[in-house]
Amino acid sequence: MKNLAFIILCIAMASNVLAQEKIKKEPDVFMIVEDMPEYPGGEEALRDDIAKLVKYPAEAKEKGLQGKVYITFIVNELGKIENAKIARGVDPLLDKEALRVMNELDKTWQAGKQKGKAVKVSYTVPINFALDGGPKTPAPVKHPTGKGENELFYIVEDMPEFPGGDKALREYIANSVKYPEEAVKNKIEGKVFVTFVVEKDGSVGETKIARGVAPSLDKEALRVIQALPKWQPGKQRGEAVRVCYTVPINFALN
Repeated sequence: MKNLAFIILCIAMASNVLAQEKIKKEPDVFMIVEDMPEYPGGEEALRDDIAKLVKYPAEAKEKGLQGKVYITFIVNELGKIENAKIARGVDPLLDKEALRVMNELDKTWQAGKQKGKAVKVSYTVPINFALDGGPKTPAPVKHPTGKGENELFYIVEDMPEFPGGDKALREYIANSVKYPEEAVKNKIEGKVFVTFVVEKDGSVGETKIARGVAPSLDKEALRVIQALPKWQPGKQRGEAVRVCYTVPINFALN
C-alpha cells in the first residue's frame, strides 16, 4: 500500500450533467431533474464507501497504470444503481475494478424526482487511481468541442473549483440570490439549472439556462452566476482549458 498515493473519488454533481449529454440517451432516463439523486450520507459518504471497496489491481501497479475512470450509471425509481458502464476509461484493468466497485455499492439512494415523481436519472462518477511518483501513463482521451484556443471541455483531469469548494459555492449563491418580487407575488418556485463556461483564467464566460422555471427566476439565476468570482480553472495534462459547468439554483418560498 505504500506505493499507493491515493484513490480519490470526485463527485462532479454539476458538471456531470454536461458530460452525460455526450452519452446516448435511453428512454425515460433523465439527465437533469428538479431533485437530483442523493447517496445516503451525501457525497462524503459516497467517497468513503468507494474508497473502502477499491482494490488497486496488482498488475496495474506493476505496469504503472493510473488515471481517472469515469463511470455512468442510472439511479432508478427505487434508488438502486443499474446499467453501470464506462463513460471514459483508462485501461481494462482499472476500468474493470471501477465497475466492480460501483456494482457492489448496495446502499439505496434517494431517488431523483421530477414534478414530485421518482424517475430514472443518469449519473456520472469519476474514480481516480494514482500511484506515487506522478503520472506514468497518458492522460485519458479528451473530447472537447471547438478548436484551438476555443476548445471547450466537458470532463477534464482537474475539474474547475470554486474558491473554498462546493460548500462555499452554495453559500455564495444563497447569499447572492434576491427572490424576484414578481415570483414571490405569484408564488413561483423551482430549481433553475444554469450552464456556464469556466475560462482558462478562471473567470465565468458564456452563461445560459439549461433548464428554467420562469423568466423572472431564470433571469435572477443568470445574474448570480455571471457575478461569480474567479474559479481555479480546469486543467488537462497540466494545461488550463475552458470547461463547461452546470449549477442548480433552488428557489423555494417559505
